[in-house]
Amino acid sequence: MNELADHLQTLEEALLTTEVRQSTERLRELLTYDFFEIGSSGRLLYQDWDQTTLQLDSIEAELSEFTLYPLTEGHVLVTYRLVQPKLNRVTRRSSIWVFVDGRWKMRFHQGTIVPNEAT
Repeated sequence: MNELADHLQTLEEALLTTEVRQSTERLRELLTYDFFEIGSSGRLLYQDWDQTTLQLDSIEAELSEFTLYPLTEGHVLVTYRLVQPKLNRVTRRSSIWVFVDGRWKMRFHQGTIVPNEAT
């Protein structure tokens, strides 16, 4: 299970890089066709991303407290803490990853802002 956790953390970290975030081809490799996100604003995002070119903004962040929770065979939930120093913001993140087409792909992601006093 540690090997899978390490692999998924590497994929999550790749999704934070400008190279991946601005490459529709790389995003298609890492996200399922039905991927969607509930942003830290509470808005539903990217529900129709496959029909348009998805270009995500650059992000500078530090990922920690990565934890994997098996759900069913081929489905896992991961959670982690993300610190964005330039934005002075901490969020708790969760993603559901599925094993499809011989690789792990993200199907769902959510970010929740942590109030300053709770960091």
